Amino acid sequence: MGRTGRIGSAVTGFAFVLALAACAQPGQLGQPAPTPAAAPAAPAAPTGPQTVGRGVVDVPLRFRTPAPADYAVRTLDLAPGEALGWETHPGTELTLLDSGQVTVQEADACAPRVLAPGQVAVVGEGVAHVVRNTGTGPARLVVTSFLAPGVPEATPVPAACPDEPTPPPDRTAG
Repeated sequence: MGRTGRIGSAVTGFAFVLALAACAQPGQLGQPAPTPAAAPAAPAAPTGPQTVGRGVVDVPLRFRTPAPADYAVRTLDLAPGEALGWETHPGTELTLLDSGQVTVQEADACAPRVLAPGQVAVVGEGVAHVVRNTGTGPARLVVTSFLAPGVPEATPVPAACPDEPTPPPDRTAG
């Protein structure tokens, strides 16, 4: 191959390399790699008090403690059909329904009260009661208890109301 052929081959090869370099993506063939974009910042966590629910308590509230009281605020999730079981507390308990549907039954008024989100059940000291999820989805409760110091939070008790009646059989079925 003559001198012109070698020069032509060199020029062709150089043109090929230039073409490749021009088509190269960032980070290839010596092109600078892009600076990774910063991930979007997560929303800031709320600060200060947050309202979980707001509603009206449909009974007059008056409670006193004979001495200082321990208090606890906790959330509790109940699956559809799940019940807490009959129990009493050595203090007053306020249960706010955050989501779902529950019924509350108390020994002194056996008719179940249905709570909707935002409603509260107030159960006094020593009152036997049960809370049931009667909705089709999960129920979330926010429970605040004011208890005598150093005593168990709850004491299981036997059912205080007769069993709920069984619905009559469907007489239209063959």
